[in-house]
Amino acid sequence: MFTISDIKTALSGYIGFRPGVVATASVATALRTSVSGQYWEDFHPLLTTDNLWYSYPKGNFSTWLGQRVDVSVAKLVNKLATNKKLSHSTKSVFDNLQLFTGVGKTGDNITKANRLVGLAVTPKNINNIQVVINQIGLQLTEAQSLTIYLWHSSRVATVDSQVVTCVSNNQFEWTALNGFSLDYVNFTKDIDAGGTWYIGYFESDLTGTAIRKTYDFYSGPCVTCPGTGNNRARYNLWSKYVEVMPFSVPYSKLSGGNLPSVEDMIWDEANNFGMNLSITVRPDLTELVTNNLSILTYPLGLQFAVDSLEYMLYNPATRINTSQINASQAALNYALNGDSESRGIVQELKDAINALAEDLSGISAALPENKPSGIRIGAI
Repeated sequence: MFTISDIKTALSGYIGFRPGVVATASVATALRTSVSGQYWEDFHPLLTTDNLWYSYPKGNFSTWLGQRVDVSVAKLVNKLATNKKLSHSTKSVFDNLQLFTGVGKTGDNITKANRLVGLAVTPKNINNIQVVINQIGLQLTEAQSLTIYLWHSSRVATVDSQVVTCVSNNQFEWTALNGFSLDYVNFTKDIDAGGTWYIGYFESDLTGTAIRKTYDFYSGPCVTCPGTGNNRARYNLWSKYVEVMPFSVPYSKLSGGNLPSVEDMIWDEANNFGMNLSITVRPDLTELVTNNLSILTYPLGLQFAVDSLEYMLYNPATRINTSQINASQAALNYALNGDSESRGIVQELKDAINALAEDLSGISAALPENKPSGIRIGAI
């Protein structure tokens, strides 16, 4: 639903530190930058850089400040992800859905030609969705370890790769993939909006051969043929959000591990090259948030204030330097929790997160309102 690393990158320099008398020389210039025009101490009078200076452990003060900000960003994003107001509108369309069920016939081997082969996956032009390849299924004639690569059409170099180990002969084996997220756009990884993802392997790395599973990726399974209902239902679901097409590239057109030109790709809608994918489609509000950072300013400022005041309250370094910090432990506790007549900043943060979640759930429109809800077909 959110990619924390991308949000951290987008927020770099968005809110700054206003150096105090003591800590001025120890705050890096990059941390003083404030694109938004707001500073962390704006969110609570006790949140001065000098107070933070007296409470931090030994080491590089600027590095510590940056780490504290990253912690607060992660906390805020995780709280949003679990907020009830937002979770309903951002639940997955489907989880771990195999493209098809069934295996290829033993003996229907694919002749190797030292090609690059695989599946081209194109997320449909629907804003704010993320396609995740949870697992890859391989049906190979011999047990082996095989490197699976991931490319995107907006860059030549691989985006990711993973070694997959198969221990059986002629059977489909499933392996979980780590980080194979097919974002519609990802600024951190230099993935331009739109485009096509390519997942595959080099036949020169293959021991034995792959086994073909007859399947029509272009039109989907036969509508009237007996025994195809389950696979047809799967196709009707995933094809709303992604297009999948098998491809190969001749050895003569390869350039190391780089993604070949699309003009050199040969399309074969009926050849799976021994591969199947299990995918999840879910809303991803990362781009929406990074393009509207102003909506994060207030709740993030409060989150950082809560985290920092709690650090001052409970950290041993604060107690050692308590005379220098412009607040007693009682004052810090009151600032955080208030009393029977006054709300503390902890409650302010809860209210701010609820309000932000309400705003996001109303404006995200990540998927059509008639999107499927919690669909699972058969045993995945």
